[in-house]
Amino acid sequence: MRPASPSPNSAELDTPLEWLIPDEDRSLDDEEDASGHPTSVHPIPLSVVDTARPLTTNEFFSHEVAFRFRRPGHAMAHARTLASLRSRQRHAKRAIRLAGCGSHATVWHSPTTDTIAIRAYHCGLRCCPRCRETHSAKTRDTIDRFLAKVDRTRLSMLTLTLVHTDQPLADQIDHLYRSFRRLRASKLWRTHNPKGFAVCEVSRSADGLAWHPHLHLLAEMPYIEHALLAQAWLDATNGSSIVHIRRINRKSVEKHRDYLTAYLTKPPTQDVLDSPELLLDWIDAFTSRHVLLRFGKPELAESAPPPEDPQDWLLIGRFALLVNAMLAGDGLATHWMIRIGKECVKERRDSRAGKDYGADMAYRTPDTPQYL
Repeated sequence: MRPASPSPNSAELDTPLEWLIPDEDRSLDDEEDASGHPTSVHPIPLSVVDTARPLTTNEFFSHEVAFRFRRPGHAMAHARTLASLRSRQRHAKRAIRLAGCGSHATVWHSPTTDTIAIRAYHCGLRCCPRCRETHSAKTRDTIDRFLAKVDRTRLSMLTLTLVHTDQPLADQIDHLYRSFRRLRASKLWRTHNPKGFAVCEVSRSADGLAWHPHLHLLAEMPYIEHALLAQAWLDATNGSSIVHIRRINRKSVEKHRDYLTAYLTKPPTQDVLDSPELLLDWIDAFTSRHVLLRFGKPELAESAPPPEDPQDWLLIGRFALLVNAMLAGDGLATHWMIRIGKECVKERRDSRAGKDYGADMAYRTPDTPQYL
């Protein structure tokens, strides 16, 4: 079931609250009763929560979204991308989705593995700084499955580039993709029959005046002379003969894979983020567009089994209420927030984001969660 998107009114996050991770010495005072120390999933309440000021809907979103985009650079990229989406009516629904990415967050604990997971609404947009990481992870898995089957002595890295123009980025990428299709239909390409994957990368030209879209190809193929490939690319693009081709050393295969997938994780460059017009052009260009292209029917290995899930997740409570209780001096909430700040917390998309878990008896243990 598709998660409920946040309403436009509740997704106004122009001034999100700062995300704070408490210091360990803020956990429990020495004079507090040892029975209140959080050693189980739902220990005895320390009960400052009841006196804490109730959160408004806006504050719920602020805490949760700020946590989702807490890493360096992510908050700024999120804010500027959101502003660009809101500036055009055609992106109104995407703006609502991005504004609420990370909202409806709940905190869960697995007693058997003693790990913490945070489940929340994830927008899934390619322009989202965090959801891009999910797309990148899927791409990395696909390329790993390809590399597991190839003859690594026949791997090459190719770069296909267009001549710079002042056309909108979307038009340039359309031209790049059409040119690549024409190249694959050429006699040279069909004779050598490369197979693999291509990733579309976009940057700004060295002088900062034009877009620089190009394709990076990781291909299993026989040797092709550079001059022949350049001529075939010139015929396909009707104007550009800029190509690079090199054999990949078997010891550097993973390095080239990491390069391809790292680009898909990064948000737009700083100069693009600093310009609302360029950022909107970048967003328009990648809306509903594939950036990983398969060619030549590459053979893939079987997917690795997913990590084993402990299946014993117990609900701690709503993330924003934990933050509010911590700020009010609640020792138990502070303990959980310290763990969230210090550990590698699993962040998962919640297909039931927005569900009132507190009203569902299936999620209530004998020690009823306090933060709901």
